[in-house]
Amino acid sequence: MVKFDSACLLRIRRAALRRGVWYRVLDCTERAILSLVPRCMEKPRSAKLIDILARIIVKIENALKSPMASLVSQVGRPLARKLSQIAQKWGHKTAGEWATDDRFSRYLAIVNLNNVRGRLRNEKTE
Repeated sequence: MVKFDSACLLRIRRAALRRGVWYRVLDCTERAILSLVPRCMEKPRSAKLIDILARIIVKIENALKSPMASLVSQVGRPLARKLSQIAQKWGHKTAGEWATDDRFSRYLAIVNLNNVRGRLRNEKTE
């Protein structure tokens, strides 16, 4: 669980400003909330305010992810789960670990990325 103290909120704000997602991802109200809360209180206690802050932070964290990390989470992990289930049905005993292996998910994402590019090249030449 993340502690929403003023130092944590300021770090998140600073990272968003430095990486250029502050104005691109957040609207005016969200920017105002994330700017004012650390100035006005050390730690928010209101459940509603904490929920709003959590949503804003998730928005920022998703925007700060690298394109490769997004590709791994959207493509690699589902493929790893699917391949793990198929291999388990075929009787492979350690295939259950594939679904949680980050390196395997990254590998599958890169292979898929290369396959998509290869298919696009082949379609253009045909």
